[in-house]
Amino acid sequence: MSALIEAHALTLARGERCLVRDLDFRMDAGECWAVLGPNGSGKTTLLKALAGLVPVPPGHLELGGQALERIGVRERARSIGLVLQQGHPGLHNTALELVMSGHHPHRRHWWDTPEEYQDAHRALREVGLDTLAQQDTQTLSGGELRRAEIARLLVQSPAIALLDEPFNHLDIGQQVSMIRLLRRHFVRRDKGLLLVSHDLNLATQVASHCLLLHGDGRWSAGPTSEVAAGAAFGELFQFPLVEYRGAKGPYWGIDWEG
Repeated sequence: MSALIEAHALTLARGERCLVRDLDFRMDAGECWAVLGPNGSGKTTLLKALAGLVPVPPGHLELGGQALERIGVRERARSIGLVLQQGHPGLHNTALELVMSGHHPHRRHWWDTPEEYQDAHRALREVGLDTLAQQDTQTLSGGELRRAEIARLLVQSPAIALLDEPFNHLDIGQQVSMIRLLRRHFVRRDKGLLLVSHDLNLATQVASHCLLLHGDGRWSAGPTSEVAAGAAFGELFQFPLVEYRGAKGPYWGIDWEG
């Protein structure tokens, strides 16, 4: 069976600096990946490359077994959803209009259907924004805008969801709700979910697989149980971490007295 998305010897650079060298990466149906690394290590660049927004050499990325560069933009948008770190409210859209735009890759008509409105309202309810459907997106808080963008992603319903720091404007309760929601819509429906995060514990508790980017070309990838370790994270962030044991496995913290 073909991978949802696959990278072959992928190299990414910023100017003359190599961020990722010869990356081999495969996401299969039902997997949740966490991408971890220090600032400037190439996490966002990788997400944009996987979405087809950053040019890469032909044949280095495959979507469903087909070379990514051979797939049209519209078809690609049906398969890949992207939520970037910085929200984009648009030009005085309402929250409902923002969410409705998730239908665009699937449309064969130029009008909004009652079914599409129902889907959009359902997605807004799922992220807890149903009372703000008619509010101007320019007036939404950072957390509200992030949840609206996640609702748009649900409406788009791609095979692969790529999210860059999706929880950085959310309180703990909202983080848990959004994680459960994304897992329900993607992982449990045999789709793919990839999250960029700086929160080691959140990422490793949620993700089945981890990709660690050092920012100097080095990387490691695999099941979370094999890749995620205090020593590996200490090397990744150039800072020693203390490993603790919890009911669901290890988690990491800082020795504030050190």
